Amino acid sequence: MNIIKGEIMNNMEPKKVGNMDLFHGTTNLALKYDKGVIIAADKRASMGYMVASPSVKKLLQIDNRNVMSIAGLPSDAMYLGKLLRAQINLYELERERTITSKAVANLLSTILHNQYRTGFPFFVGLLLAGYDDNGGHIYNYDASGSITDDPFTSTGSGSPYALGALEALWRENLTLEEGLDIALTALKSSVKIDIASGDGMDLFIIDEDGARELEKSKMAEILGDRYPFPKKDVGGN
Repeated sequence: MNIIKGEIMNNMEPKKVGNMDLFHGTTNLALKYDKGVIIAADKRASMGYMVASPSVKKLLQIDNRNVMSIAGLPSDAMYLGKLLRAQINLYELERERTITSKAVANLLSTILHNQYRTGFPFFVGLLLAGYDDNGGHIYNYDASGSITDDPFTSTGSGSPYALGALEALWRENLTLEEGLDIALTALKSSVKIDIASGDGMDLFIIDEDGARELEKSKMAEILGDRYPFPKKDVGGN
């Protein structure tokens, strides 16, 4: 995530936007387990090839059962989060029922595509993880609003390294403990190599009980000796 120059995108190569050179980097990932979804992100914000902040939040809780990870312009991402929350509230008021994760995903896709058609797209790369009566869902977006529904995925400059671990380790019907182990291992694979990712992680679990951020002490308790980060490097209380 780049605070000073404004991006959190998919690699650390400079990108020209107008007269500005923008640098981007982050690692976001999500995977399904037998009872829901895990979504996680590193905490580093970069300024070119320097660390601007070691404690950035890249996960936005949209509602009780949906969490969005952000990459790109922070202002665009925050605006999208607020707009999506408003659209969800309107949807539920009009229909008098709880929105499904698929409907949330389609709302976000429509917002992104409508802006894309203006010629001034949001500079974002997003993951949306959610849970509804049909189970857990993971949606991956680009700036045009195109969407894929995946059992696991990763975005950002560190994603090739995280995806390698996810491809090797993920399987259907993982337990929560196994899913956490894989998520943490995948992120550790990224932060070891990608200079734009690091400084710990934030992580949400989303299941039939809703979305909740997992405390670092709870992660260490669940994983025991397999816990791959020092406690100080993981988000939560």
